[in-house]
Amino acid sequence: MREIMRRSLRAWLVYFEGNARSSGGIPWGAEDRLSPEGIRLIEKSVAAFQLGEYSEGRGLLKSAGDFSAHFGDRVLYEITQLFIKEEQQHALLLKRFMLSHGMGLLKKQWTDTVFRRLRKFFGYELSVTVLITAEIISLTYYKALKNCTGSKILRAVCDKILSDERAHVRFESELLLYLRGLKSGGRARAVSLFHRFLYAGTVAVVYLGHRQVLSAGGYGPVRFWKSCWLEFSNCFSRKDTVPQEVTTPTEAQFKT
Repeated sequence: MREIMRRSLRAWLVYFEGNARSSGGIPWGAEDRLSPEGIRLIEKSVAAFQLGEYSEGRGLLKSAGDFSAHFGDRVLYEITQLFIKEEQQHALLLKRFMLSHGMGLLKKQWTDTVFRRLRKFFGYELSVTVLITAEIISLTYYKALKNCTGSKILRAVCDKILSDERAHVRFESELLLYLRGLKSGGRARAVSLFHRFLYAGTVAVVYLGHRQVLSAGGYGPVRFWKSCWLEFSNCFSRKDTVPQEVTTPTEAQFKT
């Protein structure tokens, strides 16, 4: 099983290296006007997600480096470096869009602070669990954000982030399924139950904090809840801990 996971990680490294060379096709030169009402609708919400996307990731890198010894090489550390750079790029894309429309940035936000502290004080597996919780929910959020204005640039930014995040959650879910597969049945069920509890609470918090954008994008409370849990189920419904035949992921697989 470890050898299969090692091969999977090698395939993911190839994917992340290739994706780092992708520009994302954002039409920054296009005419892009937002009404004052449109700006007020999304400004605080986008600012919160922009803040959450940016992190230096020192704690995650350290724990990934320590955990890489489990596989006998540093491939997981290299992937984590590229993964963090992609998250930082998402923050820069959102920042560029916001500044072009005169939107203010946030320096601190309580939910972001909580998630950063959880990742900091947990070990590698639980850090990834906290990370994937936010990223799975973001799949529905960015679909809603894409739909709630007529901005061509914002739609392109959301498409790029969604493509990357779909790859992220697949990569992270493979890791977590592998790690949970190494545990006894009771411990694995306890970890899974904790994750579902954390996820449910986070879904509720995100909806309450971003309900105006979500509703404008077509996601009322019921649809948002169902969509988030469908994404969760898609990530963790596989019976195998890692793919039996490892193939290099391609960017086209993650297009929305």
